[in-house]
Amino acid sequence: RGGGGARNAGGAGALGINAKSSALSAMARRVERFALQSVARSILPKSRTAKCLRIRAFDRDVQVWKSKEHKTASYAGLQTCGSVWACPVCAAKIAERRRAELLDAMDMHKAAGGSVFLLTLTTPHQRGDVLSELLGQQGKALESFFADMSVKKVLAEMGHIGKVRALEVTHGRKGTNNGWHPHFHILLFCQINASEADRKDFAARLYLRWSAYCQKAGLGTPSYTHGIKLDDGTKASDYVAKWGLEDEMTKGHIKKAKAGGETPFDLLRAALADKQDKQAMALFKEFAECFKGKRQLTWSKGLKARFYLDEKTDEELSNEKEDRAVLLGLLTVDQWRDVLKVDARSTVLELAAHSGWDAVQNFLFIIRNAHAPDKLACPVTPDIVTEARELLLST
Repeated sequence: RGGGGARNAGGAGALGINAKSSALSAMARRVERFALQSVARSILPKSRTAKCLRIRAFDRDVQVWKSKEHKTASYAGLQTCGSVWACPVCAAKIAERRRAELLDAMDMHKAAGGSVFLLTLTTPHQRGDVLSELLGQQGKALESFFADMSVKKVLAEMGHIGKVRALEVTHGRKGTNNGWHPHFHILLFCQINASEADRKDFAARLYLRWSAYCQKAGLGTPSYTHGIKLDDGTKASDYVAKWGLEDEMTKGHIKKAKAGGETPFDLLRAALADKQDKQAMALFKEFAECFKGKRQLTWSKGLKARFYLDEKTDEELSNEKEDRAVLLGLLTVDQWRDVLKVDARSTVLELAAHSGWDAVQNFLFIIRNAHAPDKLACPVTPDIVTEARELLLST
């Protein structure tokens, strides 16, 4: 029995030891995401993220599925928040699907002889900046920038046919201590392959207009060195090359930042490591509230249709299952209550992926009635959960 209709976002896994190592690594990342989601829940207790993958959807059974290709396990039959900003679990899944969309569009465009440029726009920022105000000012500057006739002239010379815009943000509390650092990444789909000299000319002319509109929006004057960067799709910076151009666009808040800056999910990692890091919690809350309801990627009108891509919401993507997945088993209502009580959602998935359904059933037996302590001679402690996990993973 397979999952329904999701696009396969990744390539086939390696065989043998490499496949096993890759699967374990993938599950380790998934385990971390569940841990980070629990931190986000404590910071945003009234949000949809606080209920994500905890409450059954329409009184359905809680299902555990295993991917044949990636050897990872996942849940179905639970409500998801579909928040690409606040939820580490949903964000990873949605970003992979968005990444696949970008890959398809870029491949199709390049196959037709087109080129893709990566335009990065940055503004001055200070320690005392309020993120919501900074985003508002940047939004005004960007809108005016693309409406400018000089900018339109440059884009016309580049053979521009459409763009995809993403917003990335980091915080410099542990580095330069210059506060929030939001900046735009914009994929420009063009019909010419510009020379290095032409690209530098385009960048210089675009900088003059970007600088003017930043000043007009009250942001100050960005430097030419940091305010604008125009790269082609194959010769971007080392940072982009490491992650891949598409990852730079879609995973700005998910990935781990370079030295000196923390992404929003880095802030969750900090709070997970140190429960007294109140600053990290407050900053993540500010970020989540500012970005709520915003789109992760904004495509030019008609660009998706040009590449035959379907319009899907983040929530639709968060509910998709992988094409090649098999149903391992179902959890009863009481079993799921036990899992939630001992905070073992990721443990169940680890066991399912590594040791199979029998290991899951053995674990469920060990934590049985954890949600109803009056039925137990002694409570199911975190130590018991940890020992059970380690024992079952070793078999």
